Amino acid sequence: MDETKVKLRIYSPRWGHEDTYELGLTRDSLVITRGERSAKCTWRENLDPEWSGESLDGILQNDSIYPPSIFPRLIKHAWLSWRSGEIDDAAVDTELNALATWLNVITKAKPDTEFWKKYF
Repeated sequence: MDETKVKLRIYSPRWGHEDTYELGLTRDSLVITRGERSAKCTWRENLDPEWSGESLDGILQNDSIYPPSIFPRLIKHAWLSWRSGEIDDAAVDTELNALATWLNVITKAKPDTEFWKKYF
């Protein structure tokens, strides 16, 4: 349980298909990568974990994905639960993929009228 990797298939309206987002979880950090872009959440003893690099929202928005504001906190919650031993490698994979499924439903349900196309 010192390290695990999770691959999420997330639908990109920009490209019209699912892309792979890779998550690397260690005791010290969570790194989310899509192509050359990455966001990192680092463990800090006696402090809240800290995000650095690009924002997760920014990486997703580059692919025309607009997640709810709670999304980064949910990803972090799954990592911290895995880190503490509350869930194992298989469970964190399952839970993060459930989150990706939810995000895909939201993304595919966005308004697609001419009026909203310039925003999505």
